[in-house]
Amino acid sequence: MKLMLKAKKRWHIQETDADEIEKIVRDNGVHPLIAQILAKRGLKEKEVISRYFGVDASLMYDPFLMADMKKAVERIHQAILKNEKILIYGDYDADGVTSTTLLLKVLSILDADFSYYIPNRFTEGYGLNHDAIEEAYRNGIKVIITVDTGISAVKEAELAKDLGITLIITDHHQPPAVLPDAFAVINPKRPGDGYPFKELAGVGVAFKLAHALLGRMPIELLDIVAIGTIADLVPLVDENRIIASLGLKQLEQTAHLGIKALLRENGLANKKVTAGHIGYIIAPRINASGRLDTAGHAVRLFITEDEAEAKEIAKLLDQINQERQSLVDQITDEALQIINTIGLDRDKVIIVAKENWNVGVIGIVASRILEKYYKPTIILSIDPETKIAKGSARSIEGYDIYQALTAAKDLLPHYGGHPAAAGLSINEINIPDLRSRLNKLADEWLSDEDFTPIEKVDAVCSLQDISLELIKQIEQMEPFGMGNPSPRILINQAEISDLTVLGNEKQHLKINVKDKNKYMEALFFKKSDLIKDIAPLSKVQLLGELTLNNWKGQVKPQIIVRDLQIPYLQIFDWRKSDLMKRIKDISFTDTALIYSNKLKGFTEQTGDYLTFPYDDWHKLKEYNLRSVVFVDLPPSVDVMIKTLKAIPELERIYYIFNSDDKLSFPMKVNRNLFKQVYLALKENSSLITKTNIEHYFNKFEIDSNVIEFVLNIFEELGFITVNEKRITVNPNPKKKDLIHSSLYRRYIEQEEVRQLFLYSNHYKLKTWFINQYYSK
Repeated sequence: MKLMLKAKKRWHIQETDADEIEKIVRDNGVHPLIAQILAKRGLKEKEVISRYFGVDASLMYDPFLMADMKKAVERIHQAILKNEKILIYGDYDADGVTSTTLLLKVLSILDADFSYYIPNRFTEGYGLNHDAIEEAYRNGIKVIITVDTGISAVKEAELAKDLGITLIITDHHQPPAVLPDAFAVINPKRPGDGYPFKELAGVGVAFKLAHALLGRMPIELLDIVAIGTIADLVPLVDENRIIASLGLKQLEQTAHLGIKALLRENGLANKKVTAGHIGYIIAPRINASGRLDTAGHAVRLFITEDEAEAKEIAKLLDQINQERQSLVDQITDEALQIINTIGLDRDKVIIVAKENWNVGVIGIVASRILEKYYKPTIILSIDPETKIAKGSARSIEGYDIYQALTAAKDLLPHYGGHPAAAGLSINEINIPDLRSRLNKLADEWLSDEDFTPIEKVDAVCSLQDISLELIKQIEQMEPFGMGNPSPRILINQAEISDLTVLGNEKQHLKINVKDKNKYMEALFFKKSDLIKDIAPLSKVQLLGELTLNNWKGQVKPQIIVRDLQIPYLQIFDWRKSDLMKRIKDISFTDTALIYSNKLKGFTEQTGDYLTFPYDDWHKLKEYNLRSVVFVDLPPSVDVMIKTLKAIPELERIYYIFNSDDKLSFPMKVNRNLFKQVYLALKENSSLITKTNIEHYFNKFEIDSNVIEFVLNIFEELGFITVNEKRITVNPNPKKKDLIHSSLYRRYIEQEEVRQLFLYSNHYKLKTWFINQYYSK
């Protein structure tokens, strides 16, 4: 366990120009922090910012700006007029399902003769295939319109042409060097295409075709388009931002029975639906249909006009998604077991393979493994008969997995993808060779730093800068998603005033922070284990998202923490704690337990921990220590300061300060007390003996231990003589100050120690430790 509470990610803070920020504030009337965020996202000109905030359907581009759009529309209308059969050929993910649904609804409006086809992930795989085209031909299909697929279907396009089928491809994936010879290829990414926005999802391209076919924008279908757009993780900028924003609003009062049923089944009916709801609740249920069964369930849900059927399918999708979650959990556990058994976590690229894993979910498993180790990951499912493994790859920044697979393409019958994700197939016998090659590339391409994820910081502020108005302006930047993430705000320094754990399983951490008179609540989900690593009153840096907490009608700002760090010396108050129970939570490799010589047998209890008496403080500098536990009180404040200075890289101080010091008294010991005792001895020397002295001074309410302490000092200074029975006051003692007594000096030192370390509150003691440690 590392002692320093470091951030889990690399925080990338991009510098901004102060004059530029001031201009954005002046031109647009936004909060200075909003101006920081906009500038870092390249939104600087007034017109660009106005378009960003002014979400409106009128800002969408003309669909006929896309190449081949006009000829495709004319051919489809011709087919409708001639009553030719049209087939919509889709894909089995959420983008493909919504694209298919969209055109089904549009062709229904146009009274066309149509049907749809989505290939089976397990038996047919992705994209157009020969068997499906030949089946379409036998069924009398004259026009095939692909959605979210087809841009690489060169051979399939030839077959369709040979069979006399008009193939119209609509797709958004990166085109190959050679385009299919189809009747029309509609893709804003194709070379030379004049469409202004290139990042539409497959359903976005289908929406453009729908607009062109109808001669109007089908606003009533934007909720379907928004689901596919958000689910496909395309950048939520420009047209995608308009689609997502308007579509999410429409979802709140959707007219589609299937969507209504899906929202109701998942507790989202009559609620504000966010991009997060689509990404984490709706899309997984649509995708699960195609991952484990057939995507046809999801299409039927979207197009049904029967309320009972909609409810039934929504429940079915929920059940399939639960099966998918269980399957992902099971395969993830099996993969982790293989990784731990073989030691694959030591590799820079993790490749795990096993027979009969479900190929529909191994991409999710790869993402989970990557998230745990933050290393490029490939999960492969081996067919036990053919020994061919099919897999999914996920990668990290700095390691282009597509280029890595290209470097090993002689091992791969099939592969494809992009820098962050890919799919592949490989013979089982070649997996070790692939592992070796990809790890060798990782040695060349990656540094140690690359294995820590990057978190981009949108703005830096203090608690004083945060207000309700600021957060309301941040909300105007929604919907958040790819390309338009929820702003990450760094609260540079705040003091922790309180820590608590929340949740049914006490799994969440609530951190109350303050800065002068400003207080705020921070929530760190599933991080309650950090409570033992954070000392109250520490200065913390929080990175997260600002939101509004509406509790019982009271609205307050809060931060949802994504990462934190405490790069300062932390002080933990363990007074009144059991040492042996406490030290189980700290590292024994870089921690020293400091104790006084009075604790006999102490080192026998502490096992592997380094232990040092205070007298050996000078030896501490020989060890690479990060943490110290002060078990009991030091002999003096000066020794404590020397101990602190002997550890140059100190990060944490834990103090228990157990005390059984015999010089600790329940009453105040001062010069008046000494004077009172001395006068009593002098006036009653004939009456006071060692036998009755305790009884005598009880009348003065002076504790017996105090009397013994005072008498020992008087004897040391020569003021009295003590024999077996009698106490004799010297008639002419040499005048001496109490400070000449070594016992009294030790008492003064110990009293100073007690006042500082036992009786000070934690804030005062924390301040003292920090001031002493950092002073020159």
